[in-house]
Amino acid sequence: PDSPHSGMAGGYINGDAAVSEGYAVDAFFITDGRSRRKTSSGGAPGGPERHLPRHTCGECGKSYATSSNLSRHKQTHRSLDSKMAKKCPTCGKVYVSMPAMAMHLLTHDLKHKCQVCGKAFSRPWLLQGHMRSHTGEKPFGCAHCGKAFADRSNLRAHMQTHSAFKHFKCKRCSKTFALKSYLNKHYESACFKGAG
Repeated sequence: PDSPHSGMAGGYINGDAAVSEGYAVDAFFITDGRSRRKTSSGGAPGGPERHLPRHTCGECGKSYATSSNLSRHKQTHRSLDSKMAKKCPTCGKVYVSMPAMAMHLLTHDLKHKCQVCGKAFSRPWLLQGHMRSHTGEKPFGCAHCGKAFADRSNLRAHMQTHSAFKHFKCKRCSKTFALKSYLNKHYESACFKGAG
């Protein structure tokens, strides 16, 4: 499926009433400007073949769509003791990436407070996501199996389970998993109970 809604038909996901917005696997490959999955023809998924200029990091080989994204990434290769590193004036934590430092500074200014439990957040969208832990709302649904999640990042992780690539293998029974966390859960399961 190429569309985020391709697994949904008439408000249903795999025969179950849709309580959330469905997302297909391809909807999670282009998320932050860093990576575009190529189709077999070499073009971007779902569109005509385009020759986008790529900006590649000479240190690690990561590729970015824009030079500004590459420049931002290059900051992460700086040493913590470099002259470009900055220290948080509140807690003393050192950052080599200025965007990361800016995000960190927000953690010291928690203006958005949960009226239920009192937990505070730096951004309204973080509070909104937290509120789902109280309401039980799960607005992010998998278009493949219908499983719903409160957080988009948890759905993103779940989508990997539908991937053909399962790199994590059980040493005892050889079962494979798409996520290391699922393999760890498997190790705690019946497969290892009573093994000694």
